[in-house]
Amino acid sequence: MKKLIILFSTLTLIISSCSNPVSKNQNIENKTVVIGYENDNTSKYNIVNGDINSVEIVKAYFDAYNNRDLQAVYELEHEDVLLYAPNGMMIESSKQHLEGGEKFLAVNQFAKWEIIWSISTHVNFENKPTENWVTSGILVSSGKDEASKTSVSRVVDLMIKDGKVKKGFIHQRQLAENEKS
Repeated sequence: MKKLIILFSTLTLIISSCSNPVSKNQNIENKTVVIGYENDNTSKYNIVNGDINSVEIVKAYFDAYNNRDLQAVYELEHEDVLLYAPNGMMIESSKQHLEGGEKFLAVNQFAKWEIIWSISTHVNFENKPTENWVTSGILVSSGKDEASKTSVSRVVDLMIKDGKVKKGFIHQRQLAENEKS
């Protein structure tokens, strides 16, 4: 009888554990959680979890690059997009970015953007609208052929506004030998 009670208790515990597939951590998506801050030298502003749909916009943006669909990239940017490249170059419009992208892809047939991770955050300012930023770790490969292909690691920080890229900062580092494939 004692074994039967233990068996029944164990089965009840297992069944009740399986019937609740959503953990407390999975429910956090619907709650605002402070995950950091931004400092402008006079004030500190909370950074909180952002809109997960913005991550999909960034995915579509880099998928368009991988598909060599620069028109789709163009359409995912505001006309007055502002992008800061790791080499100090500034791109000040979607048209300028389109033209530069055409030139880049013409000499880099092996270009590929692989998103390794991506997160969306909101910066809650006091005196201006909240900004939505998607920060992504991306492995970027380029070259005219397989023999000349090189890869770098980038952290790309894109501000998403009204479903399009408004501003971006691109940080880059060379891969260590053990990271190269």
